[in-house]
Amino acid sequence: MMSKTPLALLLVDDDEVDRAAVRRALDRAGVAATVFEVSDFASARAALLGRKEFDAVLLDFGLPGGDGLELLREARSDGVDTPVIVLTGQGDEALAVELMKAGAIDYLQKGLLTAERLSQSLRQALRLREADRQARDARRAVEHQAAQLQLLADASVGIHGSHSLEAALEFISKTARELVGANAAVAQLDGIGGRAEVERRSLSEKYVGHSAVASSDGDPRWATLVREARKSVRLTASQLDADSAWKSSCARRFKGLTVRGLLAAPLVGQDGKPLGSLQLTDRLEGDFDASDEAVLVQLAQTASVALENVRLYRAARDAASLRDDVLAIVSHDLRNPLNVVGMSAAMLRVALDESPTTAPANCLALVQRIERNVSRMNRLIEDLLDASRVDTGRLSIQPKLEKASAMVTDAIEAALPIAEAQGARLETDDLDTKLMVRADRDRILQVFSNVVGNSLKFVPRAGGRVTLSAACDGNRARFSVVDNGPGIPPGHMGHLFERYWKGSVASREGAGLGLFIAKGILDAHGGEIRVESKPQVGTTVCFWLPLV
Repeated sequence: MMSKTPLALLLVDDDEVDRAAVRRALDRAGVAATVFEVSDFASARAALLGRKEFDAVLLDFGLPGGDGLELLREARSDGVDTPVIVLTGQGDEALAVELMKAGAIDYLQKGLLTAERLSQSLRQALRLREADRQARDARRAVEHQAAQLQLLADASVGIHGSHSLEAALEFISKTARELVGANAAVAQLDGIGGRAEVERRSLSEKYVGHSAVASSDGDPRWATLVREARKSVRLTASQLDADSAWKSSCARRFKGLTVRGLLAAPLVGQDGKPLGSLQLTDRLEGDFDASDEAVLVQLAQTASVALENVRLYRAARDAASLRDDVLAIVSHDLRNPLNVVGMSAAMLRVALDESPTTAPANCLALVQRIERNVSRMNRLIEDLLDASRVDTGRLSIQPKLEKASAMVTDAIEAALPIAEAQGARLETDDLDTKLMVRADRDRILQVFSNVVGNSLKFVPRAGGRVTLSAACDGNRARFSVVDNGPGIPPGHMGHLFERYWKGSVASREGAGLGLFIAKGILDAHGGEIRVESKPQVGTTVCFWLPLV
């Protein structure tokens, strides 16, 4: 069925009689049309490849200056999809095939032209054109949606990689603008817990020179609706223009920008509470549509999770910083009186050594007990500070070239007094004297102290044995501490490297930080630590350091 709107037809024929015959056929067929006529190849080329759009072209095959086949091929290569019906006086089937291959919709012989045949050919041409355009639009829509989904997937990585609210909002607003295809986008995060509201906006090249910080002049009612109702908002340019209150509110919100249509989506936390919103205006082409709304809602959902994680990260960082400040103050305030106690005990011991006969009974033992507990308190304070440094990634190491066997020997010498006091033996086994590692000697000895100290707590007081070794293991050095203690219950194995964790059978000494700190030190070296244990058999702790 022909459109009631007159068709715009281009008639190309160098014969006035033939052009008149076509006009009469159109009239008889009742085809309402405005016919533009040209009579030579150059004029036909200018008209067909020009800016004016035609519903169909009736093209004579033979033209002065060229032929219809040549013009048809040029038009198709230039992207012109206007339906072309070729008219010719030749009844050559081979020519018809060539014309159809070049993109002609139909092929009509002038001598057989009738009103009915011409009308039928035009209807077919218009139907095919519409089908082609619908298929092309559908293909473009699918490609656009695929590109949006890919951008959304890529954006998820970038959004979750942001560690500050400002950086996250800048990335989100830019992604929203590019994803939907708008000139202006705003990402807004409400103030929570006394924090100020944070906003960032992304602008296209259309707004070069404008600030990336959004204007907070006024609180648009649609933004409030988005936050409180937790639903998206989409307004076409005409809908926004028809409501003066909404238009005025948006003009304040997007001050200095072109307000043309509106699209917004809520940012909602996992607890269902509103976090803020994403807001777009001035679409690159046309109005915001349902597809734009759906993809913005998806982005808002991803952004909500990321922003909540950033807030939690910031809160955790602030809490860690506060804890570090408290620890620094407490450790300083504790160490001063401990130092006084330690120095006083040392002075007492010197006095007792000089006059042992005048001292009360057991006085020297009491002084030594004071010194041991002062040393233990200093160790606890240092462990707390080290644990805090591990948590915040500020544990410092100064690696140098070290001999693995020498560190094992030093570790045994440091632990020997404790072992002798408990009647346990410290041994070495498989000690490779050629192994060289790059390590912070003091920190690795601290690892040995923590691990060997744990073993000595639990080995039998009579017959207890702790064996240390160092051997090559591929491109790493493997250090082992093996004991014949009671072993670790299987249910405890997953908690060994947790901060402050102590097993139910653990000694009350220590803060449960030894293995936590040991793992932090080895992580800083690029090393590794593992624990294997069998109840009633013993425990093996292995840790690795890279070889030089």
